[in-house]
Parts: sequence; structure tokens; C-alpha cells
Amino acid sequence: MRFALSVAAIFALAPIVSAQDPKAPALPRRVLFVHVGGYLYLNPLTHSAPGGPDRVRAVADRFATGLLTPTVRGNDQLFVLADTLTTDARLPTKDVLAKALEGFCTTTRPQDRVVIYFGVHAVEKDGKAFVVPIDGAPDAPETLLPVADVYAALKGLNAAQKVVIWDVCRHNPERVRGRRDPGPMTDALFKALTAPPEGVQALVSCSPGERSLEYSAPRGPAGIFAGSAYLDALRHAAADTSAKAAPGDAIPVEALHKSACQSVATLSKQTPAFTGIAPKQSAAHGPKAAPAKRFELAAIPKGTPSADVKTILDELALPPLFEDDAGSVALLPFAEASLKSYEPDVSVDEALKSGDKYPLRVATLRALQAVRDTWPLTAKEPRGVTPLVAPVVDRTKKAISDAQLPLAQAITKLEVELEGLLAVAANRAKETKRWQAHYDYAVAEVRLRLVVLNEYNVLLARVRTESLPDLPSGATGWRLCPAEKLTSRREVRDMFNAAQEGFTKLATDHRGTPWEVLAKRSRAFVPGLRWEVVVPLKVDEK
Repeated sequence: MRFALSVAAIFALAPIVSAQDPKAPALPRRVLFVHVGGYLYLNPLTHSAPGGPDRVRAVADRFATGLLTPTVRGNDQLFVLADTLTTDARLPTKDVLAKALEGFCTTTRPQDRVVIYFGVHAVEKDGKAFVVPIDGAPDAPETLLPVADVYAALKGLNAAQKVVIWDVCRHNPERVRGRRDPGPMTDALFKALTAPPEGVQALVSCSPGERSLEYSAPRGPAGIFAGSAYLDALRHAAADTSAKAAPGDAIPVEALHKSACQSVATLSKQTPAFTGIAPKQSAAHGPKAAPAKRFELAAIPKGTPSADVKTILDELALPPLFEDDAGSVALLPFAEASLKSYEPDVSVDEALKSGDKYPLRVATLRALQAVRDTWPLTAKEPRGVTPLVAPVVDRTKKAISDAQLPLAQAITKLEVELEGLLAVAANRAKETKRWQAHYDYAVAEVRLRLVVLNEYNVLLARVRTESLPDLPSGATGWRLCPAEKLTSRREVRDMFNAAQEGFTKLATDHRGTPWEVLAKRSRAFVPGLRWEVVVPLKVDEK
């Protein structure tokens, strides 16, 4: 199977060579490829296999090549805006997204055939649809990019063909994601995405009530790249349908759609949609015309020197709740004025040496270090109990029991640290603004961690008592997944509410600072856990 995949990959490279031949006639085609991976306040999108290299640039290159988009020196018409690239990564903030769309449209020629791809979260609020930028908060429309703005830009664009691809409502069933999720496609969101202005063709990755599949290990007839199954299918279809295109030919959007539908149908219940028609009249292809001008993607606005922000983030750094999800906090711009009153006075080492003088600082640092030292959910042994393979046998119960021991130790340790933090609360008013923020964050974070640990303990206990969901036909076991509702006792629920109140106050009191972003990120985590039945993806190779 590996050999077959390698051979297929070699043959798939053939169109790339011919498409990059500088002597071949250049087709008037352009691609703006937008992908947001490390969301700050929502679940990240899959862009690689776990621990593997980023695949966004590779799939963008292959997709554009399949469309016969020029990507040679002097005529490179592929523009990739993504936060996960190893080189030339750009944060897709609202402002950067808007400027990229503007730059792409203003440099497009009447004879060009353009494709804009959005691999993003999209949400609907109060009847309006929005693209969620990397730092967008779904409950704050002012931080989001309206879909109506995208369609307005395309409506005013004078181009031979205008295609937009909405690869949204994505979900990876192979990975545990702890942040809040926009959920399946809604009727209102689908209606907005499938209502392009006249002359614009729109492809949407799924239909109402559905999710767009992501996979960590590519599979199915079109699978090569980890990430979006729909994008992988479009890439495969582009290579198949565009091989014989002439410079004046339209991009075969309907053929791409039909092929992608067939591919994703072998993997999941996902029904992509296609709507809209190409412009009735388009400018003739001018082979001697100069290539469309290349524009520069907007850089992140300059803010506080990164060293200042890095010091704050280093002091507050904690292990991820469930899996690696670092995000891009360190790259965000913070206005210098917003951090002017947060300058450090003495070093952390000096504060630790002078515990009598800085009791609140010592308690804060001790609590944060305790989380780093004891957090069990990132250790290999506890992760070995999930996914849980059926049936539950004595050996499984023994593994669960072994996992609960460090869990109980971590709970006890953090309870002691929380008591230590609360014991020095009277010293807060005497502290600097920086350490007041550090302290408030530590208190809220330790509370949140205790909630998660207690939830985890309850769920492990259910394995030992075999109180697990019934397995339907084809299911192989269970895995732990986030849940909106807490299952722990009332004291734990009260602790979660206190943590949320602490994060809300921290974000409000320290607007425009790293503490605000960190607080909002922690507040965005789903508090509970549940056992979910595992039904492996079935691939119909036909």
C-alpha cells in the first residue's frame, strides 16, 4: 500500500512540471489561498499529521498547479495567507484578511479567472454570516469579517471568472479539541454562503446539519495531504480536469464539484454544494499582456517589542489542557501604551529569594510551577487509556487505576497551591499592576485545572464500573471528548464558575494586553468531558 501511494504521488507530480514550464503559455488564472490553523478562541483546524510538518503550503501549491495557475518567477499568481507556514507566516487577523482581499482584487485583470479559497471557521450571528479571523471571537461581531464584505468585493471585481470556496464547519474526529466549536453547518450560514452575487460561483464544503471532515492520516480515493478532506478532493479533481485547458478556457468548477462530492462521500456524510454562474461576458485572453501584478500580503502591525510580550508569556506559560495548542499569542500586536504600566520592577529570581517581601509573587510562581510539574493529561501513561478499546477487561481496569494515582496526586497538589494563593489575597492591593494580573490569572487557571482533573477522574471511574455508552454495530470502543456539561459534584461546578468569573474580570481589567488574550483563551475551553463511541471511518474505494 505504501509503495502504491508513492507511485501515485510520483505520477501526481507530472502536471506540476509542465505547469511550471516557463515556455508554456501562461493561463490567466490567480489563486488567493487563506487558511487559519491556530485559532486563539476556537478549536484549531488540522494542517498536519500529529507531530508532522505543516501541509498548508504543499496542498496550496498542488491545488494551484492543478488549476494551471502560473507560479513561476515573474508571474507567480498564487497568494497564500496562513499562520502555520514555516516561512512567511502571516497572522490572518481581520485587518490582514481584508487587505489581502483588497490587494488581490485591485491587481486582478479583466481577463483573469480567479479562485479564492477560505479554510476557516465561519459563524452566523443575528442572521449574518462571518469569517472568523485568527483572533476573532464568535460572540463579538466587531472582531469578525462579514461574508457580505467578501461578496461585495467579488461583485465589484472585473474578472473573466470569479470562484470562491468555503471550506468551513470542519471537524477532525481523530483528535480531541478542548475549545468551543462553531458546530455543524446551520441553515442561516448555508443560505448566506450559497447566495453569491451575480457573476460569482461558490463552492461550499458541506450542507446544513453536516460537518466537513478533517483527517490526520489521509485516506480515500483522493487522500494525500493531512487536513481537509474536501480540499484534498478538490486538489485531486483539479489535477484531473485541467490538464488540457487552453488559455481562454474557464475553470471547470462544476466538474471540480462533482468529483469532490464523489470523493468525500466515500468518507463521511458530507454533501458539498455549488451555486452561481460565471459572468455572461468576459474579456478575451491577451497572450501578450503583462502578467497581473503581484501584491504583498499585509504584515502584522507593529506593537510592543516582542521581547516584552515574550517575557510575560514565559512567566505565565503552562502545559496545554489536552493537547498542544500554543496558538499565536506571542505574534499578536500589543500597543506599547497598553503595557506601559506593567513594567517589571524586580526579576523573578529576586522575588523568589525575598519571599517575606513578595509573598503574593512567590505563591503565584509556586502555583504556576506546580501546574507545569504535575499536569498529567500531557503525560504518556494517562493518554494511554484513551482511546479505550472494547471490551473492558481486567487489564484495562488496572491501567485506569494506575492512571488515577498521579491524577489524585495532581489534584491534591493543586488544591494546596490554591489554598496558598487565597491565603495571600490580602497582599494583592499592595502589588504592582503586573503582579496583580499574574496573580488573578494563576488563581483562575488553577481553579480551571482542578475542574478538568476532577472531570477526568470521574470519567476514568466510569471505566472501572463499566458505566460506558453502549456500542453500536461497527464501534471499536470509546474516547474522551470535551462536553459542555460538567459531570462532577456541585463543588467542582462552583469552582468552574469562579474560574470563569476570574477570567472575565481579568480580560476586562487588562484590555489590550497579553493577559486579556490568555484569559479569553482559557475561558473558551469546554469544561466537561464525556466518553464518545468510536466508529472508524469506512472508505468506499469504489
